[in-house]
Order: sequence, then C-alpha cells, then structure tokens
Amino acid sequence: MSEISADKFAKAAEAIYEIFEKVVENHDEILDAIDKLLILERKGVFDEIVKLSEFKVPITPEEIGEIAERFELLLKILLSVDERVLKVIKRFIDAFEESMVYEQMSMMEAMKALGDPDVQKAIGFALTLAKNFGKRI
Repeated sequence: MSEISADKFAKAAEAIYEIFEKVVENHDEILDAIDKLLILERKGVFDEIVKLSEFKVPITPEEIGEIAERFELLLKILLSVDERVLKVIKRFIDAFEESMVYEQMSMMEAMKALGDPDVQKAIGFALTLAKNFGKRI
C-alpha cells in the first residue's frame, strides 16, 4: 500500500472539514431533501428514470437543447415553490388518495353536502384559486 504524503493528507482533511461544515450549516435542508428522495424512491420514480435512460431514440441537438430548456424551467419552478405551497399540495394529494373510495351521490345529497363547513372551505379555496389564476391567464 502506498503512503499518503502529508500535503495530500492535509488537503483531504481540509476538504472533509469543509464538507462537514456544509452539512452542519444545512442539516435541516439536507434531511428534508433526503425525505423527498426517499418518497420518490418509494413511489418508483427513480426506477422510471432508469428505464427512461435505457430508452434509445435518435434525438437531434436542437431537441436536446429544447429538452434541457424545459427541464431547467421545471427545475426553477420546483425550486421556487415555498413551504406553504408544498403543504397545500401534500394536503391535496392526501385528500385525493383518501377520496378514491366514494359512493355516488344524488343531487339532493350533493346540495346537502354544501352545508358542510369542510366542503364550504374547499369550495372557497377552489373559487379563490380560480379567480387568482384567471387574472394571470
């Protein structure tokens, strides 16, 4: 086994120290990112990415540029979403999953459901979202 010079050892130790500093400074964000990566792994997203990477289609340089631009835009959008929006999206996904088991309603039952405070809150949110979205289209 070859010996490591003192200079190389010092540089390696300094690099490791810098890494640990970054980990300490950003530990909450790192843990959050790991949680998100685990969710993606559990949902099979990474397996799908691997499958896509094995998919061979002739792509022109122009198409690669267009894909890169779209991916960059998507990444910017994902990185710009604040914690409140993420919480609303998570609540929506949870509600959606819970709502997959439902029973058909008559018009009278639907009208009666409009009196439910939870339904009224959701309708208020949906209408406010529609109004604000409409202003931006």
